[in-house]
Amino acid sequence: MSQFAAFLHRSRKCKILLMNSPIIELLAQIASGISIFEPFRRTGREMLEFQETVHRLQEMEAQGLISRLFLQKREIAGQSFCDLVMVTNGLTEEGRRLLEEHQGMKQD
Repeated sequence: MSQFAAFLHRSRKCKILLMNSPIIELLAQIASGISIFEPFRRTGREMLEFQETVHRLQEMEAQGLISRLFLQKREIAGQSFCDLVMVTNGLTEEGRRLLEEHQGMKQD
């Protein structure tokens, strides 16, 4: 079990916060078969907002919740932005377990 998942097991407050978590939303999307994430438009504002999703996906990979990520980066106005993320092999066992726990909490 990852440190992140172990922390969530110990903390009821975190479980409540996790109910509306973007991480859970991303786990559910990946579980449903979505493997490519990209901004709807590639304007400066949307690219900046998408970087939050990129950061979450990278954190999820580091915590062992999803399998390997491939990032596509692009330079815009002298800054490097990730404009596409592909998740290969979907959720890990730990990611599935966390999503199932969350879904069980919603039913309670």
